[in-house]
Amino acid sequence: MKVTTVVLTGFLGAGKPTLLNRAIRMRAESGGGGAGGGGKLGIIVNELGAIGVDGDLLPGGAARQVELPGGCVCCVLNDDLDRTVREMLDGNPEIDTVVIETTGVAEPLPIVWALEQPPLHDRLRVAAVVTVVDPTSFAMARAASVTAEIQVEHADVVLLSKGDLASDDEVAETLEAIARLAPEAPCVEGTLDERAGWLLGVLRDPDPDVRSPHVQVHGHGHAHDHSHGHSHGHGHVHGLGHGVHGIDSVAFAVDALVDLEELEEALGELPAVFVRVKGILWAIDPRTGSEAPAWTAVHRVGTRVSSEPVAVPAGGARLVALGPGVTEAPLRAGLARAVVSCEPST
Repeated sequence: MKVTTVVLTGFLGAGKPTLLNRAIRMRAESGGGGAGGGGKLGIIVNELGAIGVDGDLLPGGAARQVELPGGCVCCVLNDDLDRTVREMLDGNPEIDTVVIETTGVAEPLPIVWALEQPPLHDRLRVAAVVTVVDPTSFAMARAASVTAEIQVEHADVVLLSKGDLASDDEVAETLEAIARLAPEAPCVEGTLDERAGWLLGVLRDPDPDVRSPHVQVHGHGHAHDHSHGHSHGHGHVHGLGHGVHGIDSVAFAVDALVDLEELEEALGELPAVFVRVKGILWAIDPRTGSEAPAWTAVHRVGTRVSSEPVAVPAGGARLVALGPGVTEAPLRAGLARAVVSCEPST
């Protein structure tokens, strides 16, 4: 399978290193284990000292790759993203998940574009662009650089940091700005541990064979129109409406051959409450120019849908979705659009 990759972005001072540090520590405290259930987590940062677990793991002159707690490997980005990624993966074949932390003034789209081109395309699957936004400084950031807005515009998920330091007005104004810039992106709010736990949840694929436990989600009443979701921990989630109080799951077997292109489009059109979707399916992909079916995993995180070839699954074809108040009907309707035939895999 391809290596799950998350691009972590956000303007200067938004709190990316703090979030990533806490996620690394939580991962270590839980015994490690990557998205595939035991692999290493690879972290690529732009600048020396950007991660700085315990303050000095990446001092000047340090080795380019450093072992971190919880089975993580941190690598400093050189001028060539392609080479940095390949060197990390070649030197650590057990890595199954990568986080790329951008500089505070970087635009995420060129990075995603580079990751989705050969030769990296065959090794990586971009799961999400996660943008960290600090409500105490977002207005100033927008005034200082258009990059602050671009980082939000291209987000699949927005994480609101420093909520304990922000005033109600700052939070409300920031949420309204996010609503205009990224109307489809889930926006997750909460404590540092809740946000770090949410990030770890994005890095781990849901197991199609196991229903997710119920998780409380507490809305705090900010009113705006954009669609949001939530996927891990007890943080606030905006734009889902009142009365939604948990992360639910639906899962069912799929005994059919599907058109992967049509299915990806259908998953992309699901309501925002479908924060995380994973399917393992017997599929054809007309975009390849071949009608030969193959086993394929399809994913949705926030607003991004991606897919990858997989080995023959032990449990057969199935779909699983996570989100507040998710139901089977929209997921089954989307699947029905993509069914080519009801013949099972062979």
